[in-house]
Amino acid sequence: MIRQFSIICAATIAASIAVPAAAQDLQSVNIIQSFPAEEEVLIEQPLTTVRLKFDKPVELVFLSVFDPSGEEISVYPPDGDAPQPKAPAKDFELPLPTALTEAGDYFFSYLVTGKSVKSLNGSIYFKLQGKYPPAQLEWQVPYNGAVRSEPLTEVVMNFDQVVTLQSIDLVRMVEVDDGNSIETVIEPVVTIVGADTPVTGDLTGQKFKFPVDPSLTPPGRYGMNYSFTVSHPDGSVSETKRTTKFKVSSPDK
Repeated sequence: MIRQFSIICAATIAASIAVPAAAQDLQSVNIIQSFPAEEEVLIEQPLTTVRLKFDKPVELVFLSVFDPSGEEISVYPPDGDAPQPKAPAKDFELPLPTALTEAGDYFFSYLVTGKSVKSLNGSIYFKLQGKYPPAQLEWQVPYNGAVRSEPLTEVVMNFDQVVTLQSIDLVRMVEVDDGNSIETVIEPVVTIVGADTPVTGDLTGQKFKFPVDPSLTPPGRYGMNYSFTVSHPDGSVSETKRTTKFKVSSPDK
């Protein structure tokens, strides 16, 4: 199961693992091989397993993969199971609960420990590209991280290759305080491109412009979730999902 997870949580879990004081004085363990390797660009897809190899036997406490949107895929232990470290070993090969096919930047985070080694919490960063480089935006309104002092009246997207838009949704992120904690709630604002929206133009091309009606004026934190497909020369089709986050401020700020 995939769920939203902060990188900070990995460090929190690592800090919560009690390591005997005597173990802290012993030689630390080293990772000597991984798949995917650090900064590796994977051409073939899908990715179905991850592997780790250490120079000493260790117990695997947890391993999670984070997709391009920051969502966590719990590999070990399976989501919902209580942490029970795997028996000491040097090599671990773990099947993913769901195959990774979306092009983009990923990383997996792991924690190992053992009686004769220090605990080790690390991350491996890699990229899924497939046979063909994924489409990139050359120009976008609103761009990721934008702070706008004027209403959003249109969405502009210029890609570096031909794509077919599948969806564009504008959402607002609102913080709700229930007295115990503050939770971020995602509120739908408008669907610009979707199965139930009228087609306002050709959805296949490199340059797109869509009106936002009514215009986005209330100050706040917003997001634009969109997806598109790309048809490749060998007949295959890849789908990409991305999120752009931006803010609308008061005109006088």
